[in-house]
Amino acid sequence: MERMFELTENKAMELGKFIKSKREELGYSTNYIETNTGINKADLSRIENGKKKKINPIYLKELSKILKINQIELFNLAGFIDDKYLKSNLDINTIKEIELMEVPLFASVSAGLGCEAVGDPIDFIMLPKSQGEIISIIVNGDSMEDTIYDGAIVIVRKDIFPEVGEIGVFLTKGTEYPDGLVKRLRHKNGKYVLESDNKKYKDIELKDSDITTCGKVINIMNDTNRRSKDPLLSSLEKLDIEERAMIEKLIKGLIKNK
Repeated sequence: MERMFELTENKAMELGKFIKSKREELGYSTNYIETNTGINKADLSRIENGKKKKINPIYLKELSKILKINQIELFNLAGFIDDKYLKSNLDINTIKEIELMEVPLFASVSAGLGCEAVGDPIDFIMLPKSQGEIISIIVNGDSMEDTIYDGAIVIVRKDIFPEVGEIGVFLTKGTEYPDGLVKRLRHKNGKYVLESDNKKYKDIELKDSDITTCGKVINIMNDTNRRSKDPLLSSLEKLDIEERAMIEKLIKGLIKNK
C-alpha cells in the first residue's frame, strides 16, 4: 500500500505543539520562518495547531534545521520513524541527519517516462533516500480523488510494478489517453482494468497489448489546502515568472478599483 505520510490527530497535535514551542523559544516569528525556509506561514500555522495531518517531509527537514532540532527526533515525533527502530539502532549521542536524495519532478506521466519530445524535469525535490529508480510526477485531474488530488505530486518507483489493488502509472496505445494514466489496477470479471478512485469515472478495460505498466506509486504528496485545484491556479502555474508578475499586477489593480 502507498504511504501518504498522514499523521493521526494526536500525532499532529503533539508535533505542532513541539514545533511551536521551539519556535517561540528561539523568538522566531512565522514571517521569519517563511522567509528563511520557504514554508508558507499559513501552512506553518496549520502545522502548529495540529490541523495539517499530511506533511511534506521536506518541511520537517527545513524546520529541524532552522529550529535546531535533530532531524531524526522530529521524524520520529511525526511517526515516520518507529520508536523500536530508533531505540534499537541508534545511539542518541551519535544520531546523524537523515540522508536525502534529489528526485526529478515531471509535469506529466508521459514526460516522466521519457515519452515526450521534451521530457526534461521541470524541477527537483528532496526526499529521504531510498532504493530503486525514483521519479516524481504532477497529477492533473480529479479522477483519483479522494486519494490523489488534482495537482498532487506522486512519487513513482519505475523498477517495480503495482499489484492488483495498488496504484501505478500506465501508458496506453489505441486509446483516448495518450499522455499516460495514474490509476488503480484491478481484476474484474476475468479482465484487468484501470480503476479511478473517483467513482464518477468509468473503468478502463484494456487488452494486454494495449497497456504498458511503467511503475508503482509509492508515495502521494497532496496539497490539503484544497480538494480540487481552481482552474485559474492551474493556468497561473503554467506561466513564467514575468508573466505571473503581470497577472499579479492586474489582479491587484482590479481589487484596488473595487
